[in-house]
Amino acid sequence: MTTNLYLARHGETQWNKVQRFQGQLDSELTETGKQQSKALAMHLADQEINLIVSSSLGRAVSSAKLCQQQLNAPLCISDKLIERDLGHWQGQYVDDIKSDKSYHEILHQFTALPPEDGESAVNCASRIYQALETLAKNNINKNLLVIFHGEALRCFLAKLGHSATGNAYQLFKNGCLFPLSYQHDNQRFQLLG
Repeated sequence: MTTNLYLARHGETQWNKVQRFQGQLDSELTETGKQQSKALAMHLADQEINLIVSSSLGRAVSSAKLCQQQLNAPLCISDKLIERDLGHWQGQYVDDIKSDKSYHEILHQFTALPPEDGESAVNCASRIYQALETLAKNNINKNLLVIFHGEALRCFLAKLGHSATGNAYQLFKNGCLFPLSYQHDNQRFQLLG
């Protein structure tokens, strides 16, 4: 028994465009972001998506609704898939934060160090892992499109052992897609392709 999860980053937002950290704050999709979301749905048109699951943050929900129009699948919204809480860095520009002595450890590595008043990469990864595992167990042998966030995706992949140096802006384009399977017999995630 397998559940296929197509993990996607939401389309480009106004703040993505100017390299401003959103974290659990929000900004609107740009026209490019809307097109990226539609392209994501078109890319998955042959996969028989049974359910679209979105983070509850507006940018992810907007992307999910655009995908839903083309994929004609029900939409479920989950607070557990929201972006990593970047604490005091939320709303700040990337260039203004880079000089912080902890910047690389917090946003390029997989550690337990959180930004001030924020969430560590390790804690974010555990939260996302549990949310995706619950989705998989509740949707055996189904295909799910999961729309969430770049930094949460970076943390989750690092937990699976796929760590890379670089922040989420550098690693994951808006609208990118990571096919993943959950094998129910051994209760493990596996990246596909």
